[in-house]
Amino acid sequence: MAKNANFRAIPRIGIRNTVRFAWKEKDMEPFGRETFGRTLLMGVLKLAVKDVMCLQANPLEGAYDVVFHTEGKHDEVMKKAREVVKARPMCHYKVTSLAKNNFRVITVNMYNPHVKDSLGFWNGRRSFQALLREDPKGLGGYLHPPALFSLGPDRGTLFYARQPPFCKRCMAYGHNYASCGAKKCRLCGSGAHEARDCDESKKCHGCGSSAHLWRECTARHKSYAAAAGGGAGQERGMEEEEEEEFKTQAQGQRQYQRRWRRSREQQREERGTGRGLP
Repeated sequence: MAKNANFRAIPRIGIRNTVRFAWKEKDMEPFGRETFGRTLLMGVLKLAVKDVMCLQANPLEGAYDVVFHTEGKHDEVMKKAREVVKARPMCHYKVTSLAKNNFRVITVNMYNPHVKDSLGFWNGRRSFQALLREDPKGLGGYLHPPALFSLGPDRGTLFYARQPPFCKRCMAYGHNYASCGAKKCRLCGSGAHEARDCDESKKCHGCGSSAHLWRECTARHKSYAAAAGGGAGQERGMEEEEEEEFKTQAQGQRQYQRRWRRSREQQREERGTGRGLP
């Protein structure tokens, strides 16, 4: 099996439940496929044929890629490989996990009709590639982002594959709203009552004023760009400002054309032609 020690490629998004055994000895011939499987997989790691989904030779990497049926078996092999890393023949291989189990494609929905694409269509959904942070206390060993959130007056949700159940009442993972036994007010954050029993005065999600709600706020009809740029409280909207800017540019262009015509006429008069521009 050929090897290339100068190039070690690991897929960016990972290959599920896959471990790579790369030969790292330059002066020794690597094991063949049958010797590798019998000596290292069955001998050192004590694996059975039923534990392995696929054993592939990777000549470009000078390695063998072993795919396991379950994530638990993958973690077990990685733990065992770290324990016998200095023993032969494991010491001749560099063991790397190709499984990025914390990789997720997160889809975010923003409920704001003013967020549009270049063609003018509403486009409130975007997808992002993300790696979840490891958290021993989190579900599955990872820290999960909130499935429901607010950015000022705009509400948003997100979802991804293998997302644990999320409760909209206590904003925690692990259960849903129907099975939640905790009390938490989404208006004031108190744990003594719920939102329907809250005595605190409600505030506008747009400007933070307690004199009115978001449905009566003057900033509601402003564009998202104006609100994000701090212009939500201005008297004029973005459309009026753009129209005025266009008029100013057109007026300036007409003034420039008139000055240019007068300059041309003066030049012709100085040359003795006596003719103006048509």
